[in-house]
Amino acid sequence: MYIQQVLLSIFSSMNGQRSATAALHLLRGKRSGQTIQDVGTFHLHKYFGILPKLSKNTFTNELNQLIDAGWVHINDGQQAIITARGKTVLQQSKEILFNGWYYRGNEHIFFKRLSLVVQTLSHFRAGDYRFMPLQKDEEIQHFVKQFLMGKPYKEDKFKNQFRDELEESIQQLPLDDKHKLTIVLRITGYRLSGWTWQQLAEEFDATELDMQLILIESLHIWLDDLYAKRNQYPFLHQLAAGIRLENVLNDSTKKTADLYYNGYTPEQIAQMRSLKISTIEDHFVEMAMNDIDFPLNQFISEEDTDKARDVMRQTGSKKLKVIRESIPHLSYFQIRLVMATKGG
Repeated sequence: MYIQQVLLSIFSSMNGQRSATAALHLLRGKRSGQTIQDVGTFHLHKYFGILPKLSKNTFTNELNQLIDAGWVHINDGQQAIITARGKTVLQQSKEILFNGWYYRGNEHIFFKRLSLVVQTLSHFRAGDYRFMPLQKDEEIQHFVKQFLMGKPYKEDKFKNQFRDELEESIQQLPLDDKHKLTIVLRITGYRLSGWTWQQLAEEFDATELDMQLILIESLHIWLDDLYAKRNQYPFLHQLAAGIRLENVLNDSTKKTADLYYNGYTPEQIAQMRSLKISTIEDHFVEMAMNDIDFPLNQFISEEDTDKARDVMRQTGSKKLKVIRESIPHLSYFQIRLVMATKGG
């Protein structure tokens, strides 16, 4: 099951240093300081927010199956530890290629836009101009109208160009047939309804959740390719406008970053924004994760940075308490910054 492979990969990266519930928060895309820290510390960017509606019951059921199979062990501290059998299963699995950190659910917006364009063009080709739009979202409908405006969308030449671009872009993706078929079968056309999750699950002998993950991964890979080949696939690139986050900082963190780069200290920012200093520190950790030019030396000396990284390498631990016991003069905030920056 694909969800179980995803969980095994997350638990393997966390290396027994976080609770099982941390994986649930990660998949949901929780914006807490701890989850954001986990993303940077354990390099889990690709899984962030890929299942925002994942229920606690579903997560627990999947976790219990991993435990029953002997692939994961939960210790007395509630940390999830992947077993030798689990590592073998993971090693034999194909590489997982999500890109959750940069899409955060926006891939579904792209697919809705695409689906409505395909539905529109296929109905127009059949001479049906009074069909019921599959997508009820007014923003999606408005975007598609703007996309088609100014294009000869009633002419066969344009329809053929769009179809060729769609087919070629999917065919050349580094995806297996199951992934490609999942994309195609979910699309609705003239007198052809997109397959339900239940139908896909039955066809591929999988769970509905697994099929949803397969589509999400496929869309992430496809979108990455469309952004890289915008000149080759101009129509699809237009449909992907604004889907990938160029600035991954949330609005509150952006405000903190703007104030900091305008010369204010973390303490001054906390006072100005009426926020706890711990919240501002969370913002700085997120900034350090995403800015390769983050001025780490303004918070901790280069010598202490090297010491912290040495402790992490020597102990194999990224637990704040373990690192601070070896370097007690550093604050937890300083250690978190080191862990968040490249090399941490």
